[in-house]
Amino acid sequence: MMPAKNLVKMVLANTVRSPRHFILSSFGIVIGIGAFVLFLALTQKAGHVLEEVFPLDEVQVVAPRVSLLGKDTSKRLDDSTVKMILARPEVASAVPRMNLAFPAAGRGDFEGSDLKFEVGGFSDGVDASFVQDDERIREQFKDWDAIPSDPKRLACVPPGPDPEDAVRNAPGKPPKNMIRAGNPGGNGANGGDLWGGGSPAPAPTPPPAPPPAPDAGSGSAMGAGSGTGTGPAAGSAPGSGSGSGSGPAAGSGPAAGSGPAAGSGPAAGSGPAAGSGPAAGSGSGPAAGSGPAAGSGPAAGSGSGSAAGSGPAAGSGPAAGSGPAAGSGAGAPPAQPAPPPLVINQYGSIGTGTAEDPLRPAPADPNGKKLNYYNPCPDPDVYYCDDAERICKHRVPVVLSSTVVELYNNQFAKSHGMPMADENLVNFLIQSRGLSAMRFSIGLGNTTIAGTSTVTKKKPRRVEAVVVGVSSRAMQVGVTMPIQYITRWNKEYMGEEAAGAYSSIIVKLRDRTKLAPFGEWLKDPNVGLRLEDNLGERFATVIFVIRLLFLIISIAILVIAIINIGHNFFIQVSERRREIGIMRAVGATEGDVMLIVLGEAALIGIVGGLLGIGLALGIGWAWNTYAATGIPRFPFKPESWFEFKTWIWGSALGFSTLFCILGGYLPARRAAKMEPAQALTQN
Repeated sequence: MMPAKNLVKMVLANTVRSPRHFILSSFGIVIGIGAFVLFLALTQKAGHVLEEVFPLDEVQVVAPRVSLLGKDTSKRLDDSTVKMILARPEVASAVPRMNLAFPAAGRGDFEGSDLKFEVGGFSDGVDASFVQDDERIREQFKDWDAIPSDPKRLACVPPGPDPEDAVRNAPGKPPKNMIRAGNPGGNGANGGDLWGGGSPAPAPTPPPAPPPAPDAGSGSAMGAGSGTGTGPAAGSAPGSGSGSGSGPAAGSGPAAGSGPAAGSGPAAGSGPAAGSGPAAGSGSGPAAGSGPAAGSGPAAGSGSGSAAGSGPAAGSGPAAGSGPAAGSGAGAPPAQPAPPPLVINQYGSIGTGTAEDPLRPAPADPNGKKLNYYNPCPDPDVYYCDDAERICKHRVPVVLSSTVVELYNNQFAKSHGMPMADENLVNFLIQSRGLSAMRFSIGLGNTTIAGTSTVTKKKPRRVEAVVVGVSSRAMQVGVTMPIQYITRWNKEYMGEEAAGAYSSIIVKLRDRTKLAPFGEWLKDPNVGLRLEDNLGERFATVIFVIRLLFLIISIAILVIAIINIGHNFFIQVSERRREIGIMRAVGATEGDVMLIVLGEAALIGIVGGLLGIGLALGIGWAWNTYAATGIPRFPFKPESWFEFKTWIWGSALGFSTLFCILGGYLPARRAAKMEPAQALTQN
């Protein structure tokens, strides 16, 4: 028996010595293995795309549609139906879905474009545990209204209605400088701050009083007699009384404060309490009680009498009518203090979030420019001010399917001049700009479809939602949200019956091969249900037939390659019979000769298989490059049309080696059986 090392050296030497034979023998293998790998990779990718569109191990069960006189009388899907399906042995799980049962309109802003769309009929709800695509979706996709003690659920002032549309667009976040001003370490209310981050300004001081006039003021009291006061506190005395001025220029004239008993009395015209005295009277004259500020002073008051002094500011002062026996004054109100400085809380709005002082947008920016309404709530990326409850609530989390994104790109964006979007762009916008970039309003009870009949008499109201990601679990054409929101809204607008009826039930099978028997069970008259559609099953059959056809073509090419290899090796054995005879004469056994020939065939298979794999990869790369720009976008268009799995490469290399060994077996057996003497004597 020849040592393995010597056997390998001889195989390599013989292969290198006969390049023409090697090329002719390996040509068919390269073509056959290349086709084998390419076809398998193509059908593998097609199968995966099909499973994205129609998951074969996950189906939706619905009730057959039945109508009577235009009214839907289909079988009702409820919790008892879910329990019945879960009892089946082939079912792994059953998750109900519920459609929104009344009209609703959506409106949102996407990259500067105002989008309006119908939500009613294109939205459903599903349990949050069913939607677990990535970390962000797992964190955000849940019923936020069910959280009992949310510290961010503060009182707020909602936006007013949009005069041009039934559904107002979702307001944006506060200006950035306001959010910077509102920081937890500031001096404003509720941990806020002032514009620019400064401290509150001191209270404004009142303007100084005008200088007193030299003319006399007047005052009177209920006692007999008269007297006139002069100076800054005219008409004052320890007694009490009241008076008022009258006339456009009260108390002015050359004989102010004159009369039969002018200026008489124990304390006439002076004292800390204006218009008072034991017998204080009133001044008389053509213009009694004169002065630019008649009857005014630190404690100016006025008395009542026969000729009470008056004027535009008569009887006024910082403490009018005060004193030991203060009278009452009548005149202009005191100067109003300046408004307090604008205080911005840490949310970029004003207010403390209580019912008495709800959160609301600031009326103006630091430069005095009036601002549009913005979201005053904490964490405005996900919270908004609810119109009905007037509190800050978490936006309703929704997910989109890749089908919706594809339909938007191909059927809507181009024809309406809208920006293109894909799953990566949606995720990028959320990560770079926050969830607020994907917010939109839902007008419950509104619709964008003209001529829609009234389904509910409930007053429309607005809620806000936010797209938290793209999910394979989402409604194929529409949006999906936690089922608790749909249940509450259906109950509010359509009643208890609508809140307990499911639109479909998602069934996860333990084995995709059990789809056929499960479908037959659903058709049983006692069950009365059906699969939503069987397109997935049909497409799966088509893909299977195509894959089988490609596999047959590949094997046919390999069989031709085997025949070619056998033919070439028969020729080579015939040409090398003298060489084989010499090896046998010097001691090589039949087994050694057979191993040499089979080793050469195996080497051709390995090299040919590697070249075939390389050929398939090259063709696949060239096609992907062309298809990326040369073929228009369509729903579920793949980035790569081939899926080169490791098992495809391994099986291709194994098949090429095996087929070459099979092709070289008969020539090797013939060479091993050749007698040395006969081989040496033949020409």
